[in-house]
Order: sequence, then C-alpha cells, then structure tokens
Amino acid sequence: MVDERFSAAKFTEYGVDSEEAEQLAKLLGDEIQVEMHEVIQVKFNEIIERLNKMGHNLKSEYPPIPGDISFRDDWVDKDGYHCKLRVGFDTVVSTGYAHLINPSEGNTLHDGNE
Repeated sequence: MVDERFSAAKFTEYGVDSEEAEQLAKLLGDEIQVEMHEVIQVKFNEIIERLNKMGHNLKSEYPPIPGDISFRDDWVDKDGYHCKLRVGFDTVVSTGYAHLINPSEGNTLHDGNE
C-alpha cells in the first residue's frame, strides 16, 4: 500500500541519489503495481467473461501476478498443442528519485539561477 513510508520527507531523509532512496523508489513501484493490479484484474476478468460469452474458452494461463495477467483459449490433442487466442495484460511501473539525468549525455541539473 502506498502510505507514509513514501513521503517526501522520507526520501529527503535518505538523500538524493542514495542507495536507500533508490531502494525506497523501487519499493514504491512494487506497491503501486500491487494496488493497480487489484483494479486491473477486476476489469480484465470482466472483459475475459464477455469474450467467453462470445464463444471463446479463455482460461488463466497461470496464476496472475501484479504486472502479468494471461489467458489462453488452448488445448492439446493427438496433433499437439493448439492456441486459438491469447489475451494478456502486462504493466510496468517506473520510479526513481532524483539524478535521473545522466551528465555524460550532455544534460545537467541546474539551480534555476541562469
């Protein structure tokens, strides 16, 4: 859950471009992914149900995890494996704290006094 662990004060406490701030940013991304997954999975399941009512036989390919949901209309018979339709939803959450500009690429941070 995104909570006070991710306050601006906490990031400031760890310091700009510190290992601790980087880890906190990564944890924030993980927490956002979990919260979004809860919402996405409900809607995605509704869409899968509609598709199945239209004649598909989509089944969960594997237990969904935050950032990775996959369904397949597939089967195996004497001729091997067959997949008529795959429907998946993959998400990426990006986070970082300060110093996301690489000075070696010609970009510099400034103090606004230019």
